[in-house]
Amino acid sequence: MLISVKLSKNQVLPVLSAFLAIAAALLVGAGLIAIAGVDPLRAYGILFTEALANYYGFGNTLTKTAPLLLTSLGVLVALKAGQFNIGGEGQIYMGGLGSAVVGLYLQGLPAPIHIALALLGGFLLGALWGLIPGYLKAMRGVNEVIITLLLNYIAQNLVSYLVSDRGPMIEPGAPSPFSPLLAATAQLPILLPQTQTHAGILLGLIATFILWVIFSQTPLGYQIETVGQNSIAARYAGISVERTILLVMTLAGGLAGLAGAGEVMGLKYRLFENFSPGYGFDAIAIAFLSRGNLVGVLLTSLFFGALRSGANVMQRSANVPVTVVYAIQGLTVLFIAISLVWERKLRSTNPQV
Repeated sequence: MLISVKLSKNQVLPVLSAFLAIAAALLVGAGLIAIAGVDPLRAYGILFTEALANYYGFGNTLTKTAPLLLTSLGVLVALKAGQFNIGGEGQIYMGGLGSAVVGLYLQGLPAPIHIALALLGGFLLGALWGLIPGYLKAMRGVNEVIITLLLNYIAQNLVSYLVSDRGPMIEPGAPSPFSPLLAATAQLPILLPQTQTHAGILLGLIATFILWVIFSQTPLGYQIETVGQNSIAARYAGISVERTILLVMTLAGGLAGLAGAGEVMGLKYRLFENFSPGYGFDAIAIAFLSRGNLVGVLLTSLFFGALRSGANVMQRSANVPVTVVYAIQGLTVLFIAISLVWERKLRSTNPQV
């Protein structure tokens, strides 16, 4: 009986901390909205009603949730093995590039095959962008945070060059930097009629389920978590730490690459300069807020997607700047960091918690 109570508390405390962090961020955000001279309840009502209760708004929420979910899963996979993948943004750009190359330069394929190959191209190029820091960390001991962060800038500038005036992928006569349209056979289908909600959200849900199976039902999931908890003990148990790091960083990059592929194939239908509005950095916050829980990643991605979806409507209808939403996201990260310190102190003073 005592064991079951301890396990129950260990499971409840992280969830409670996450809810408290979100509530605190919304409360401080309400103060910022009030300073702007707007009723916070009215503003939040508009934001969440538009994002979750309106057909078109909910479609927009799902559209924004898809890349957040896939990239957050990539960050989470790396975290499970004790690795910090800060390179989701660059991996998104490389994934978008990989899918665009397949969608533009492979022609005459049936739609299912073309879509599958374009998604594979996005996954592989994103995986390559994760493999590089994984290799440097596993084989050379180079800090993965620095490498993944720097690779973000390389990927983003590479895509900018490719669709620039002198780049090889620019649309002739384009008014802004973007590539030609992808072949119709490489475009993801729309799930909700008269919205932009594409099949990318299904990819995120499928990836979530597959990862749940891996972590809960397979020896591989056990190996990854063992490396993350204690790499020295993992070596004594016969687990290859280097191989595990290579695997999780490659998989993390591939998942973020799928997010970029979904943006290009399902939303933009072209490769644009700066096509990601910072999803890779939001994903870091989502992964930390979820505390390693896959359901938590799914729900937090939906929450962040709803914030992004309803922000513009809140600005138009309640005259609240969109930057308030970004402030709420940042405050959420701040409060979850505070909750981690609080939990650590609580556990040190009361080991039964």
